[in-house]
Amino acid sequence: MSETGDIVKGLNLPKQILDKATELAKTLFGPAANEVGEMFADQVRFRRMKNQVVIFNKTVDLLEKNNLKARELNTKTLVPLLEQSSLEDEALLQSKWATLIANIVSSPESGLEPKLIKTLSGLSTLEAQVLDFAWTLYIEKRQSMFEKSKASKWPSYPTIEAIRPDMVGLEFDTVKAKFNLTNEFAIICVENLVALGLLKYVDPEVEIEDHGSEVEEESDPERRRPFNLRLSVSATYNRSNDFNLTVYGNYFLDQCNHEPSS
Repeated sequence: MSETGDIVKGLNLPKQILDKATELAKTLFGPAANEVGEMFADQVRFRRMKNQVVIFNKTVDLLEKNNLKARELNTKTLVPLLEQSSLEDEALLQSKWATLIANIVSSPESGLEPKLIKTLSGLSTLEAQVLDFAWTLYIEKRQSMFEKSKASKWPSYPTIEAIRPDMVGLEFDTVKAKFNLTNEFAIICVENLVALGLLKYVDPEVEIEDHGSEVEEESDPERRRPFNLRLSVSATYNRSNDFNLTVYGNYFLDQCNHEPSS
């Protein structure tokens, strides 16, 4: 028995409990996981190494395609990069890891590398797809805004870069319909992207309604306050589920989707 198996055996757990754990391990890791020690030591190591090889091969292909060389990474960037990227099994996210790594290793250190790595490790495949779709909408809408500005007698934007991400509203319902999500699940998805700093909800609208005012003049001219003013005002707070990309979200998407260039 492996070292991990010996440890588990030494816990003196009932056989029924160990059997249940072993069955779950076989379900999670496949028929090759014949014992608890093998599951934790060999299968996890193998799967992580396989993921790392796939991602690194894609990274090398990107670097060679663009005639770029990798630089040495500092420990603060290298350790989380290896740890987090090796956990990814999904092909879409593996491609994003390869592109991000290629961009990181082929450009001067910016200080944002650990944040980019942490952000990508926090995405599910669906969230990555939602984010990519939102980015496509943003690019299309920004281009449309710029074209309308150019055609105007008094252009609002001198360049397309002048249109910041927070100027372009993206509709929650469009994203929900695109991926056929329930309202609850779509909100959870967007909220996670907001928590990661990639999206932000549009600023709420506050409507103020004046119901009239009254002024009472003082009859005694000797008093210091010549009148009393009574205002009647109500405010309505309208929050929407619509959102914008953040500046960081736009940068993150660029780093994960656009190949590095020489």
